[in-house]
Amino acid sequence: MKVRSALLAAATLSAMVASASLAPVAHAGSAPRLDSRGLGVMIPSHAKSNVNGSQDSLNWSGYVVNPTGAHQVTAVNSTFVVPAVNSTTPGFAATWTGIGGDPSADLIQAGISEQFAPGFGPSYGAWYEILPAAETPISGCSNDPACTVNAGDTVSVSITESGLNHWLISITDTGHWTYSTSLNYTSTHSSAEWILEAPTVGAQTVMPSMGNAVFDPGNSFALDGGAAQNFSTGNPTITTMNTFEGTPSAIDGDGDGFTACAYKLSCPTPSS
Repeated sequence: MKVRSALLAAATLSAMVASASLAPVAHAGSAPRLDSRGLGVMIPSHAKSNVNGSQDSLNWSGYVVNPTGAHQVTAVNSTFVVPAVNSTTPGFAATWTGIGGDPSADLIQAGISEQFAPGFGPSYGAWYEILPAAETPISGCSNDPACTVNAGDTVSVSITESGLNHWLISITDTGHWTYSTSLNYTSTHSSAEWILEAPTVGAQTVMPSMGNAVFDPGNSFALDGGAAQNFSTGNPTITTMNTFEGTPSAIDGDGDGFTACAYKLSCPTPSS
């Protein structure tokens, strides 16, 4: 996730100091990737081994679907409410959906950044990213060329493979703007995910104090070019971040939603 230069100058040091005191050391072979331009980036999950359908990660919280056999993830969809960042604790967060990154190193993803830096206040922005490149902040949205994002907005993301390694990405801020782009990217199609993340900003950061990110409704994936199915049908792995920093709720009764919470021991499940 790219962090705007003014925010980066004001907040990187405090976020890195907080990270050093709160975040555990990554396991062997998972040192944070440093972007050469010093920008924030979303990276593959630094997760411990999957145990009984759950895992703990240095940087991700949410749900991950890993298809079995030779099946490949060819589409992912999400709808979530942008969480409000509190002007209390500096930090960086990203709410997104994507394909790849667990356990592979490739990752195509899109979503919203949420961050707070003293002296600048909370800020939000929309982006997409294809590793190993840093994220691309979007612009030129219909009805709002600046693609403005505010806390409480409902955002939908769709990533679909239209041909071998040819992808369509669309992002909609409901009632405000829409955006779409197409690109070529070689993917392993290894996983689908719905994630609240603490990204890398020169080093592993921590999230700011913030409200809940509600992923609901319509969080789904598709295999081998087939029809979309609720993410609950994919035997998803629940992923916590540092046990306490990021906590997902249980999956809702419809099988298509959950809540991602920061710094809470328990997280409420959406009602639908």
